[in-house]
Amino acid sequence: MTDHPSHPVSPTAGEGLPAEALAALDTLPVEARSLPESPTTAARVRAAGLHLRDLWLPAVTLDESALRHNLERFARWCADRGLDLAPHAKTTMSPHLWSAQLEHGAWGLTVATVAQARVMRSFGVPRVLIANEVVEENQLAWIRDALADPDFQILCLVDSQTGVRIMESALADAARPLPVLLELGVQGRRTGVRDMEEALALARTVAAGERLALTGVEAFEGVFPQRRDDDSPTRVRGWLDRLFDFARRADAEGLFSGASEVIVTAGGSSYPDLVADALAEPPGLSLPIRRIVRSGCYLTHDDLFMERASPLRSSADADPLRPALSCYARVLSRPEPGRALLGVGKRDVSFDIDLPVPRALWKGERRTPLGETTRVVELNDHHGFLEFTGTGETAPEVGDVVELGLSHPCTVFDKWPLIPVLDSEHRVVDAVRTLF
Repeated sequence: MTDHPSHPVSPTAGEGLPAEALAALDTLPVEARSLPESPTTAARVRAAGLHLRDLWLPAVTLDESALRHNLERFARWCADRGLDLAPHAKTTMSPHLWSAQLEHGAWGLTVATVAQARVMRSFGVPRVLIANEVVEENQLAWIRDALADPDFQILCLVDSQTGVRIMESALADAARPLPVLLELGVQGRRTGVRDMEEALALARTVAAGERLALTGVEAFEGVFPQRRDDDSPTRVRGWLDRLFDFARRADAEGLFSGASEVIVTAGGSSYPDLVADALAEPPGLSLPIRRIVRSGCYLTHDDLFMERASPLRSSADADPLRPALSCYARVLSRPEPGRALLGVGKRDVSFDIDLPVPRALWKGERRTPLGETTRVVELNDHHGFLEFTGTGETAPEVGDVVELGLSHPCTVFDKWPLIPVLDSEHRVVDAVRTLF
């Protein structure tokens, strides 16, 4: 196989990032265990005329039409509510998919670490929000250097007086102040200031310094249980009210001086509707407000976790998000009645929230949907335990292929450095690189 000269850049990527950087990535060889040739490149895979049947199983794939639908659908959902989007792009760590998100109007991209931000800057991402306080001095040195680049905007969070002192010291000779958002947290959970008075005291410290610029307030409501069938949504609504409470009080004290706007941001993938409702309240601030949600899993959605929680799940919206991730695994063994062993395991698919769900059974080219009579009950490193009560066309035999739907895309992408993209005829039309 050779690189196809007429398609130097992934068609999945769009034009949100510089084409040259994406084209260079497309020609870098990578070990790809689901491709018939390895090492290989994204460009070679795109040009090879492959089909699902050509892949080495297990294989995780992306659905081209679902990706395009989800990109457009969530962009429209945000626009209808006057929200900007800075998706958690650490979900995919894929420049191809970042480019598509930016092309569809993303204000910037969100990461968890400075290392992730470094990768994004190298591909020309113009604006990155690090959703953590940064206190490692060598990483702050990288931020200091990045602040000298007028074409790159970087923001991060603050949640402690000590952290602010470390950042102030490390950025003493930076070209410009680092914009920061004060993080509000939940008692007993992860980072963020718990008490409103403590939050305001920290904001005063930032405002009194020289190297940090208080630009807004941030929260992540995903620390609450992400489900719709208990009191979690009510708890989230009450907690999100703190965002504008802090913003109003900080603004009244002039703590956003020097900022051209106040950023108010929250939003994982489970409750962006509740965030939208909370941020729709008239803020009454002296500066313009930029309302940002940071949902990331919308891009691929999934069959279980996001399908239970997202406001754009199929049971709650007429034009829902669609699962874009699949895994295809071969039946390796039928050692007992009602049990089949699949050639897929923890090294291949997510298992931190739900086990994969069997969607369909492939006997050659014939696809038969599977229902509740078939389920994955356990995963080892490289084996999946399938229990079934079906017969005939729904009974898996050695050599058959089981199509699996997945849960929690964040723990799927990091297992696959090169993911084939399939069209509606199961042809491989692209391949997406990940850079974890």
